[in-house]
Amino acid sequence: MLTHEESTDLLDATTSILESDITNETPQTGTGVIDQWLEQLRHSDNTKEITDSLERVKTQLKSDQINANELSQLLTTLADQTAEFSTLIGPEGDLPYRLEGISSSLRSLAGQLGNS
Repeated sequence: MLTHEESTDLLDATTSILESDITNETPQTGTGVIDQWLEQLRHSDNTKEITDSLERVKTQLKSDQINANELSQLLTTLADQTAEFSTLIGPEGDLPYRLEGISSSLRSLAGQLGNS
């Protein structure tokens, strides 16, 4: 389990990647952060759906032929799951708000991909 500081660092790294200019990034840029999330989320019983979605996003990002529409749908699903999860973790300082921010960034990225 991550400390609060480690959680904050991972959330910040995730937000930074999601809010970067996607035209300057490679699809594989986010896989390192996804691996970090997967490592942590596999230890919890109530994160199976998010873990499954992250695995599917990672598979898409590593694909030689990324399907932008499918990836957009996966990111939208992940955004919904993240928003729901943020309500389940309780008032852990600013973690729920940070997760909501990530959810919003995922939706924005999904929209950008869906329009490309």
